[in-house]
Amino acid sequence: MTRLTISICTRNRENDLEKCLYSLSNQDISATNSIEVLIVDDGELTIDFLNISKKLLDKFEFNYYKKIQAGLYLSRIKSVELAKGAVILFLDDDVVLEKDYLKILLDTYEHNKDIVGLGGIDMLLPKYSFLRDIYTTLFLYNSQNIGKLSLTGLNSSMNRWQSQKNIFESEYLYGCNMSFRKDIITKLPSIEFFNNYSLGEDLFISLFANKYGKILVNPKLKVEHFQTPISRDKVENVSKMKVINHYKMLPYLNSSKVKYIFIYWTYTGMVLASLLKFNLKELKGYINGIKLI
Repeated sequence: MTRLTISICTRNRENDLEKCLYSLSNQDISATNSIEVLIVDDGELTIDFLNISKKLLDKFEFNYYKKIQAGLYLSRIKSVELAKGAVILFLDDDVVLEKDYLKILLDTYEHNKDIVGLGGIDMLLPKYSFLRDIYTTLFLYNSQNIGKLSLTGLNSSMNRWQSQKNIFESEYLYGCNMSFRKDIITKLPSIEFFNNYSLGEDLFISLFANKYGKILVNPKLKVEHFQTPISRDKVENVSKMKVINHYKMLPYLNSSKVKYIFIYWTYTGMVLASLLKFNLKELKGYINGIKLI
């Protein structure tokens, strides 16, 4: 039985993906742990790169799938369909794992047999200053509870995860390194607004899994997420999707009608932040998104 499938959904970032694969090849774990590495490609990886990757990951089973229909959420669903492992770990192609990541991941599942999901922390995520903490709380980005989404469904509380020492329960995970038991997420539904960059899909998958059991975050599961801009949507598109996707996510949060009012307060905070940064492209995206909803 394959214990773990590591799914890397990638698109035109060979240099970043290479670093990610090197960090996997250097993991302090033996081949006896029955681990599969599955690359789901939305771009154009070369044959030479795949041959090198297969040799690099010789202690793992290596599989590759070239996807036709673009979109990260669709890549997640395809990964679940193809995965051989009982647990699926989703990694962004621009993350680097600490050397003991996989060992800690498998040990945590072994000692917490009732959990349905497990994630780690991004060591490059900036910690909030006092003023930014007040700002994000005021505009409902931040719930002040490390394991809870804000009233309007945002996950800025995650910026406190680095300071945690012990495993804690959470209703959401960070998509750059999140894992779930395969049998829990085999029936992920098709969501029409998750296309291309699919902003917010990690929150949706987390909330879907959380209906069936506990999700944990282990602060010892550490990655560096470089958030490389290559192949990501442009700033204006991302900010527009941030508005639209979070609005369309509200029904999945069992949201009361009042949350549809509160979310406009959150959008006000986003617009004001763009003005303060004088980021006109981001501002334009937010305004266009608000107009569309």
